[in-house]
Amino acid sequence: MEIYQILVPCIAVLFMYVSIKQYVSGKNTFFEMFTWCLIWFFIIAVAIVPDLITVHLAQILGIKSNINAIIFLSLGILFFLQYNLFLTIKRQNKTISELIKKIALENKKDTPK
Repeated sequence: MEIYQILVPCIAVLFMYVSIKQYVSGKNTFFEMFTWCLIWFFIIAVAIVPDLITVHLAQILGIKSNINAIIFLSLGILFFLQYNLFLTIKRQNKTISELIKKIALENKKDTPK
């Protein structure tokens, strides 16, 4: 057993704990907590039995190398998360712009002429 097979699961369990704690405190939704716990569980599984999981993953994706399968899957997940961040920021910018317009109109009505 390699050192990363002990270290990675310990770190992943810590992050799962943080995710569950944030859900309990109301900072995250159940879906967010579940998604992060699922990702960390997958990372734990890959750290403990890397060849078993990555070889099957490479076969499912049709990629010859199991390392390339992990890299491509990780890149796909990162691009998905980046796209979600982009959409969230875009929505927030739109909401902030609408609020600023409303506040400016209310301030204009309240100011005496």
